[in-house]
Amino acid sequence: MDQDLRKKAKKKVEAKMAFYYCTVIFAFTAVILLIIGLALPEVAFWLMIPIPVFIMVLGILYLSAFGLPNTGSLSGDWKEEEIEKEMLDLYRRRKDRLSKLDELSESEILELKELERIREEQEWDEDLV
Repeated sequence: MDQDLRKKAKKKVEAKMAFYYCTVIFAFTAVILLIIGLALPEVAFWLMIPIPVFIMVLGILYLSAFGLPNTGSLSGDWKEEEIEKEMLDLYRRRKDRLSKLDELSESEILELKELERIREEQEWDEDLV
């Protein structure tokens, strides 16, 4: 388990480092292109074309490394986080149901089991439609 978490963490850190490296390289390249554009005004337009491409590439790298801000969407572990969240939700529901069952009498528990069986049959029928 620890090795798996370490591999995932290492992969995230490497993606972030790749973003930082590309940011530095693209910034340096953009500055060089701007300086050349100022020195040679007749070709300045053509030298500025790669800069928006650099910005788009950085945006894509940012989203792949960090995901959308404040949402966690598009991050590499989005699916895993959603699965864990659903598992916790199901666990809490089951725990609440079990604690309520402890308070009930034996006849009430039997009635609940019958109601759950009927509900499952209805859900099964709805799935077929």
